[in-house]
Amino acid sequence: MDKDRLSLLRMVDAWFEELLGSNNESFIPLFFDEHRFLVLRGGGGSGKSIFAGRKILERVTTEPGHRWLVCRKVAKTLRESCFNQLISQANEYYPHAGLKVNKSDMLLTFENGSVIIFAGLDDVEKLKSIYGITGIWVEEASEITRDDFNQLNIRLRTVTPYYLQMILTFNPISINHWLKERFWDNRDPDARLHESTYKDNRFLDPTQVKVLEGFKDTDEYYYMVYCLNQWGVLGKSVFNKTAISKRIEAIKAAGKQPKTGYFEYDEQPDGVHIDNIRWVDD
Repeated sequence: MDKDRLSLLRMVDAWFEELLGSNNESFIPLFFDEHRFLVLRGGGGSGKSIFAGRKILERVTTEPGHRWLVCRKVAKTLRESCFNQLISQANEYYPHAGLKVNKSDMLLTFENGSVIIFAGLDDVEKLKSIYGITGIWVEEASEITRDDFNQLNIRLRTVTPYYLQMILTFNPISINHWLKERFWDNRDPDARLHESTYKDNRFLDPTQVKVLEGFKDTDEYYYMVYCLNQWGVLGKSVFNKTAISKRIEAIKAAGKQPKTGYFEYDEQPDGVHIDNIRWVDD
Protein backbone atom coordinates (compact mmCIF):
# COMPACT_ATOMS: atom_id res chain seq x y z
CA MET A 1 0.00 0.00 0.00
CA ASP A 2 1.45 3.41 -0.97
CA LYS A 3 2.02 6.12 1.62
CA ASP A 4 -0.69 8.46 0.30
CA ARG A 5 -3.39 5.80 0.52
CA LEU A 6 -2.23 4.72 3.97
CA SER A 7 -2.31 8.33 5.14
CA LEU A 8 -5.85 8.73 3.77
CA LEU A 9 -7.06 5.59 5.54
CA ARG A 10 -5.61 6.83 8.81
CA MET A 11 -7.39 10.15 8.37
CA VAL A 12 -10.69 8.38 7.69
CA ASP A 13 -10.21 6.16 10.74
CA ALA A 14 -9.47 9.18 12.91
CA TRP A 15 -12.54 11.02 11.56
CA PHE A 16 -14.86 8.09 12.21
CA GLU A 17 -13.38 7.50 15.66
CA GLU A 18 -14.07 11.13 16.55
CA LEU A 19 -17.60 10.85 15.13
CA LEU A 20 -18.29 7.80 17.29
CA GLY A 21 -16.85 9.45 20.37
CA SER A 22 -18.85 12.67 20.12
CA ASN A 23 -22.25 11.37 19.00
CA ASN A 24 -24.89 9.00 20.30
CA GLU A 25 -24.78 5.49 18.85
CA SER A 26 -28.43 5.53 17.78
CA PHE A 27 -27.78 8.40 15.35
CA ILE A 28 -24.49 7.26 13.77
CA PRO A 29 -26.10 5.43 10.78
CA LEU A 30 -28.08 8.57 9.95
CA PHE A 31 -24.91 10.46 9.04
CA PHE A 32 -24.81 8.30 5.92
CA ASP A 33 -28.54 8.25 5.17
CA GLU A 34 -29.57 9.85 1.85
CA HIS A 35 -33.39 9.65 1.97
CA ARG A 36 -35.09 12.85 0.90
CA PHE A 37 -36.84 13.07 4.28
CA LEU A 38 -35.01 12.30 7.51
CA VAL A 39 -37.77 12.40 10.12
CA LEU A 40 -36.54 12.43 13.72
CA ARG A 41 -39.27 11.96 16.30
CA GLY A 42 -37.97 12.10 19.84
CA GLY A 43 -38.75 12.83 23.44
CA GLY A 44 -37.11 15.56 25.46
CA GLY A 45 -33.33 15.36 25.74
CA SER A 46 -33.02 12.58 23.15
CA GLY A 47 -30.27 14.41 21.23
CA LYS A 48 -32.15 14.62 17.93
CA SER A 49 -31.55 18.34 17.40
CA ILE A 50 -27.88 18.09 18.33
CA PHE A 51 -27.50 15.31 15.77
CA ALA A 52 -29.33 17.32 13.10
CA GLY A 53 -26.98 20.24 13.58
CA ARG A 54 -23.94 17.99 13.49
CA LYS A 55 -25.00 16.27 10.27
CA ILE A 56 -25.58 19.61 8.57
CA LEU A 57 -22.11 20.79 9.61
CA GLU A 58 -20.53 17.55 8.39
CA ARG A 59 -22.08 18.12 4.99
CA VAL A 60 -21.51 21.85 4.55
CA THR A 61 -17.86 21.60 5.59
CA THR A 62 -17.03 18.64 3.32
CA GLU A 63 -19.36 19.31 0.37
CA PRO A 64 -18.57 22.78 -1.08
CA GLY A 65 -21.30 25.16 -2.19
CA HIS A 66 -24.18 24.06 0.03
CA ARG A 67 -27.05 26.44 0.79
CA TRP A 68 -28.76 24.94 3.83
CA LEU A 69 -31.96 26.47 5.15
CA VAL A 70 -32.66 26.11 8.86
CA CYS A 71 -36.17 27.14 9.84
CA ARG A 72 -38.86 27.19 12.49
CA LYS A 73 -42.41 28.44 12.36
CA VAL A 74 -41.48 31.77 13.98
CA ALA A 75 -38.22 33.55 13.08
CA LYS A 76 -37.53 35.05 16.52
CA THR A 77 -37.24 31.58 18.09
CA LEU A 78 -34.27 30.65 15.87
CA ARG A 79 -31.56 32.85 17.37
CA GLU A 80 -31.56 31.29 20.82
CA SER A 81 -31.98 27.76 19.50
CA CYS A 82 -30.60 26.58 16.16
CA PHE A 83 -28.43 29.62 15.36
CA ASN A 84 -26.47 29.55 18.63
CA GLN A 85 -26.34 25.75 18.61
CA LEU A 86 -24.73 25.55 15.17
CA ILE A 87 -22.19 28.27 15.97
CA SER A 88 -21.19 26.38 19.11
CA GLN A 89 -20.92 23.05 17.28
CA ALA A 90 -18.95 24.58 14.41
CA ASN A 91 -16.45 26.17 16.79
CA GLU A 92 -16.01 22.92 18.73
CA TYR A 93 -15.84 20.35 15.94
CA TYR A 94 -14.90 22.33 12.79
CA PRO A 95 -12.50 25.06 13.97
CA HIS A 96 -10.59 25.05 10.66
CA ALA A 97 -13.65 25.42 8.39
CA GLY A 98 -13.29 29.20 8.19
CA LEU A 99 -16.64 30.03 9.77
CA LYS A 100 -17.86 33.61 9.46
CA VAL A 101 -20.91 34.66 11.48
CA ASN A 102 -23.34 37.37 10.39
CA LYS A 103 -25.43 37.87 13.52
CA SER A 104 -27.77 40.52 12.14
CA ASP A 105 -28.86 38.41 9.16
CA MET A 106 -28.35 35.09 10.96
CA LEU A 107 -26.07 33.73 8.26
CA LEU A 108 -23.15 31.29 8.63
CA THR A 109 -20.58 31.24 5.83
CA PHE A 110 -17.74 28.75 5.39
CA GLU A 111 -14.40 28.91 3.59
CA ASN A 112 -15.51 26.39 0.94
CA GLY A 113 -18.45 28.54 -0.13
CA SER A 114 -21.17 26.74 1.83
CA VAL A 115 -23.70 28.82 3.74
CA ILE A 116 -26.36 28.12 6.35
CA ILE A 117 -29.37 30.44 6.22
CA PHE A 118 -31.84 30.86 9.08
CA ALA A 119 -35.43 31.94 8.44
CA GLY A 120 -38.83 31.71 10.08
CA LEU A 121 -41.82 30.58 8.07
CA ASP A 122 -43.52 33.77 9.24
CA ASP A 123 -40.90 35.85 7.36
CA VAL A 124 -42.46 35.47 3.92
CA GLU A 125 -40.29 38.06 2.15
CA LYS A 126 -37.03 36.52 3.37
CA LEU A 127 -38.15 33.06 2.32
CA LYS A 128 -39.01 34.33 -1.16
CA SER A 129 -35.50 35.75 -1.53
CA ILE A 130 -33.73 32.50 -0.67
CA TYR A 131 -32.61 30.57 -3.76
CA GLY A 132 -30.65 27.43 -4.56
CA ILE A 133 -31.55 25.51 -1.40
CA THR A 134 -29.64 22.22 -1.13
CA GLY A 135 -30.91 21.10 2.26
CA ILE A 136 -33.49 22.02 4.90
CA TRP A 137 -33.70 21.46 8.63
CA VAL A 138 -37.11 22.12 10.21
CA GLU A 139 -36.68 22.31 13.98
CA GLU A 140 -39.83 21.82 16.09
CA ALA A 141 -41.58 20.55 12.97
CA SER A 142 -44.75 19.97 14.98
CA GLU A 143 -45.20 23.77 14.89
CA ILE A 144 -45.60 23.92 11.11
CA THR A 145 -48.62 23.05 8.99
CA ARG A 146 -48.85 20.52 6.19
CA ASP A 147 -48.99 23.45 3.74
CA ASP A 148 -45.75 24.82 5.22
CA PHE A 149 -44.12 21.44 4.70
CA ASN A 150 -45.36 21.17 1.12
CA GLN A 151 -44.02 24.62 0.27
CA LEU A 152 -40.60 23.75 1.69
CA ASN A 153 -40.60 20.48 -0.21
CA ILE A 154 -41.24 22.36 -3.45
CA ARG A 155 -38.28 24.66 -2.73
CA LEU A 156 -35.88 21.72 -2.31
CA ARG A 157 -35.21 21.17 -6.00
CA THR A 158 -31.75 22.63 -6.74
CA VAL A 159 -29.46 20.83 -9.18
CA THR A 160 -26.43 19.76 -7.13
CA PRO A 161 -23.84 16.96 -7.16
CA TYR A 162 -24.99 16.03 -3.66
CA TYR A 163 -28.22 14.49 -2.40
CA LEU A 164 -31.07 16.77 -1.34
CA GLN A 165 -32.47 16.19 2.13
CA MET A 166 -35.00 17.70 4.51
CA ILE A 167 -34.48 16.94 8.20
CA LEU A 168 -37.52 17.20 10.49
CA THR A 169 -37.07 17.16 14.28
CA PHE A 170 -40.01 17.21 16.68
CA ASN A 171 -41.72 15.90 19.81
CA PRO A 172 -44.86 13.76 19.20
CA ILE A 173 -47.23 16.27 20.77
CA SER A 174 -50.49 14.86 19.41
CA ILE A 175 -51.75 11.54 18.12
CA ASN A 176 -53.83 13.56 15.63
CA HIS A 177 -50.89 15.53 14.20
CA TRP A 178 -50.45 15.59 10.42
CA LEU A 179 -46.83 14.38 10.78
CA LYS A 180 -48.10 11.09 12.17
CA GLU A 181 -50.53 10.63 9.30
CA ARG A 182 -47.97 11.74 6.68
CA PHE A 183 -45.04 9.57 7.73
CA TRP A 184 -46.14 6.90 10.23
CA ASP A 185 -49.66 5.93 9.12
CA ASN A 186 -48.72 6.05 5.43
CA ARG A 187 -45.12 4.99 4.94
CA ASP A 188 -43.14 6.99 2.39
CA PRO A 189 -40.29 5.15 0.61
CA ASP A 190 -38.46 8.49 0.37
CA ALA A 191 -38.45 8.89 4.16
CA ARG A 192 -36.22 7.47 6.88
CA LEU A 193 -37.97 7.48 10.26
CA HIS A 194 -36.02 7.51 13.51
CA GLU A 195 -37.37 7.42 17.06
CA SER A 196 -35.40 8.23 20.20
CA THR A 197 -35.79 8.93 23.91
CA TYR A 198 -33.57 10.40 26.60
CA LYS A 199 -32.17 6.90 27.13
CA ASP A 200 -30.46 7.17 23.73
CA ASN A 201 -28.51 10.23 24.88
CA ARG A 202 -25.43 9.22 26.86
CA PHE A 203 -24.45 12.89 27.27
CA LEU A 204 -27.66 13.92 29.06
CA ASP A 205 -27.23 15.51 32.46
CA PRO A 206 -28.53 13.34 35.35
CA THR A 207 -30.61 16.27 36.58
CA GLN A 208 -32.48 16.38 33.28
CA VAL A 209 -33.04 12.62 33.44
CA LYS A 210 -34.60 13.09 36.86
CA VAL A 211 -36.87 15.85 35.53
CA LEU A 212 -38.11 13.71 32.64
CA GLU A 213 -38.70 10.62 34.75
CA GLY A 214 -40.45 12.75 37.36
CA PHE A 215 -43.30 13.43 34.93
CA LYS A 216 -44.47 9.88 35.55
CA ASP A 217 -45.92 11.02 38.87
CA THR A 218 -46.81 14.63 38.01
CA ASP A 219 -48.01 14.91 34.40
CA GLU A 220 -49.16 11.94 32.34
CA TYR A 221 -49.19 13.86 29.06
CA TYR A 222 -45.64 15.14 29.49
CA TYR A 223 -44.51 11.66 30.53
CA MET A 224 -45.98 10.14 27.36
CA VAL A 225 -44.57 12.74 24.98
CA TYR A 226 -41.30 13.93 26.47
CA CYS A 227 -40.16 10.86 28.37
CA LEU A 228 -41.57 7.87 26.46
CA ASN A 229 -41.74 9.49 22.98
CA GLN A 230 -45.33 8.30 22.55
CA TRP A 231 -47.90 10.25 20.54
CA GLY A 232 -49.68 12.57 22.94
CA VAL A 233 -53.36 12.40 23.80
CA LEU A 234 -54.55 15.87 24.79
CA GLY A 235 -57.29 16.76 27.23
CA LYS A 236 -58.86 14.90 30.11
CA SER A 237 -60.28 11.41 29.75
CA VAL A 238 -61.64 8.71 32.03
CA PHE A 239 -59.50 6.33 30.00
CA ASN A 240 -55.77 5.91 30.42
CA LYS A 241 -54.09 8.02 27.71
CA THR A 242 -51.24 5.61 27.18
CA ALA A 243 -53.72 2.77 26.69
CA ILE A 244 -55.65 4.84 24.14
CA SER A 245 -52.48 5.67 22.21
CA LYS A 246 -51.28 2.06 22.14
CA ARG A 247 -54.73 0.77 21.12
CA ILE A 248 -54.97 3.17 18.17
CA GLU A 249 -51.44 2.29 17.07
CA ALA A 250 -52.19 -1.44 17.23
CA ILE A 251 -55.36 -1.10 15.16
CA LYS A 252 -53.62 0.93 12.45
CA ALA A 253 -50.58 -1.36 12.38
CA ALA A 254 -52.83 -4.38 11.85
CA GLY A 255 -54.65 -2.65 9.00
CA LYS A 256 -58.02 -3.41 10.56
CA GLN A 257 -61.25 -1.90 9.26
CA PRO A 258 -63.44 0.07 11.70
CA LYS A 259 -65.75 -2.12 13.78
CA THR A 260 -68.69 -1.41 16.02
CA GLY A 261 -68.47 -2.31 19.66
CA TYR A 262 -67.97 -0.85 23.11
CA PHE A 263 -65.48 -0.42 25.94
CA GLU A 264 -65.60 -2.49 29.12
CA TYR A 265 -63.67 -1.67 32.26
CA ASP A 266 -63.39 -2.66 35.90
CA GLU A 267 -64.43 -0.09 38.48
CA GLN A 268 -62.25 0.29 41.56
CA PRO A 269 -63.72 0.22 45.09
CA ASP A 270 -63.30 4.00 45.46
CA GLY A 271 -65.93 4.51 42.77
CA VAL A 272 -63.66 6.93 40.88
CA HIS A 273 -60.80 5.02 39.27
CA ILE A 274 -61.06 2.32 36.62
CA ASP A 275 -58.63 -0.17 35.11
CA ASN A 276 -58.44 -3.14 32.73
CA ILE A 277 -59.95 -1.13 29.87
CA ARG A 278 -60.80 -3.38 26.92
CA TRP A 279 -62.69 -3.23 23.64
CA VAL A 280 -65.50 -5.68 22.92
CA ASP A 281 -66.61 -6.16 19.30
CA ASP A 282 -70.35 -6.38 18.59
